[in-house]
Amino acid sequence: MGEISKHEQFYMNTVTFLVEDCLFKVPRSPFETESTVFKDMFSLPVGDRVEGLNDDEPIRLEGTKKDDFEQLLKVLFHRTNGLSPALPMNVEQWTSVLKLSTLWGFSTLRQAAFNRLSRSTTIPLAKKIALGYQYDVESWLLPTMNELVRRPEPITMEEAICMGFETALKSDTSMTWSLGCYLL
Repeated sequence: MGEISKHEQFYMNTVTFLVEDCLFKVPRSPFETESTVFKDMFSLPVGDRVEGLNDDEPIRLEGTKKDDFEQLLKVLFHRTNGLSPALPMNVEQWTSVLKLSTLWGFSTLRQAAFNRLSRSTTIPLAKKIALGYQYDVESWLLPTMNELVRRPEPITMEEAICMGFETALKSDTSMTWSLGCYLL
């Protein structure tokens, strides 16, 4: 038998991640090509012990929730391979994608999450402001704050906690000033 070669398209390297108490073994290529963080990590020189090659030495994603990672994978592999059972459906699931794509530098996935969440009409205003600050989505901030200060109801305690008291105080001051202009 002659020299055996690896098929350039259909011979995939995999990577194993441990998230909470669950192992994920997935194709490595999308992580290398689409994430600045993983691209840098995989380009580092390897020592005696290489993480991610098998179940015994997984890459541990400390601080990452299993469900968040699963939502990111659904979008990543649906888009790149069409191999996903179902894309995220609700705001919480797309927020998971926004969170991890921002953290790990998946710009295309971040844009997909941004587009999905931007079209959502079910995100409460205070939550959208909080998400805008948390994940650096500046284009949500001004329009959402304007919508918040133009409504007739005052900011609730729950909203203030959600968006942060400083933001709530500024918004409430703007609301009072805005209403004062209407009364003059």
